[in-house]
Amino acid sequence: MSTININNYSILNMKTSILVTFLCISISIYAQEGKMVDNDQQFLDFLENSLESDTVNDETAKNFHQRSMAYWKEHIYDYNLHPEKYDIALSLFYQNQQKYKQNNSIKIDRYKDVIDNFCRFDNRNTLAKNPILFIGSSSIVHWETSLAFPEFPIINRGFGGASLPEIIHYYDDIIKKHSPSIMVVYCDIDIERGKSPREAVNSFKELVSKVKKDFPKTQIILLSMKPTLIDDFLGKDVHRNKIITNTKLSEYCNDEKNLHYIDITNPMLKSDDSLRSDIFLSDGMHLNPLGYTLWNPVVREEIAALTKQKE
Repeated sequence: MSTININNYSILNMKTSILVTFLCISISIYAQEGKMVDNDQQFLDFLENSLESDTVNDETAKNFHQRSMAYWKEHIYDYNLHPEKYDIALSLFYQNQQKYKQNNSIKIDRYKDVIDNFCRFDNRNTLAKNPILFIGSSSIVHWETSLAFPEFPIINRGFGGASLPEIIHYYDDIIKKHSPSIMVVYCDIDIERGKSPREAVNSFKELVSKVKKDFPKTQIILLSMKPTLIDDFLGKDVHRNKIITNTKLSEYCNDEKNLHYIDITNPMLKSDDSLRSDIFLSDGMHLNPLGYTLWNPVVREEIAALTKQKE
């Protein structure tokens, strides 16, 4: 077992994360309706009027989320450079988020077509035995793992904006059938959709428990949840809850055999500990090719160590 602290890529080919998809749809609809993105004062006035309004229904909620996301999308980079400029707007935004709450429930089989495609591919090809299996949400989907780690037998089974319950739901199809020697897991969608650190960690534990039961010798690597440029727009506690969850995951790995934690946050930060903006796609959430080059070395180092350990 080990804990690694790090010191200081692919164009999106599908709409994978529900959160990012919502951002894009909101902005495009707003543009199609011929409305310009608010300037700062217009957005503040809108937020105040929304709070004072007695009308809360699907239409007003839709208008709030579309208009707000259009504004934040326009101000992602400036916000991350000068967050203090947006204190009032962010406070009003959070109050409105509580008033115009969204339904964050998911349909557990929403990615059935993706899983079916995996199964068809597996049935048509001879895959590596006892591979290094990458599992998780969109950060795994867009990671060109076979190119990043050509020296290892990689299978990538990341899908959509998968939550941990969805990964567990499809466990037999994406994990068990492959009998992995090493499994790399990344998933932050549960926290980004409003779940608590306790709920997220419990889901990680459930997944680990299933793997350990079927494959007691498999080494499992849990990657920390990355910060993004839009964490604060997803919800008031998203950034804080990612930090709490990462701490709990690290502690969990320290107490478990064959379980390893890798902190992939530090290389994403500048010398003043602020988040680099040049490592993200325009959505402010997904990594671009440069971003993955920051993750690759430390993940390679851990995989290499675990592979050597098995020899």
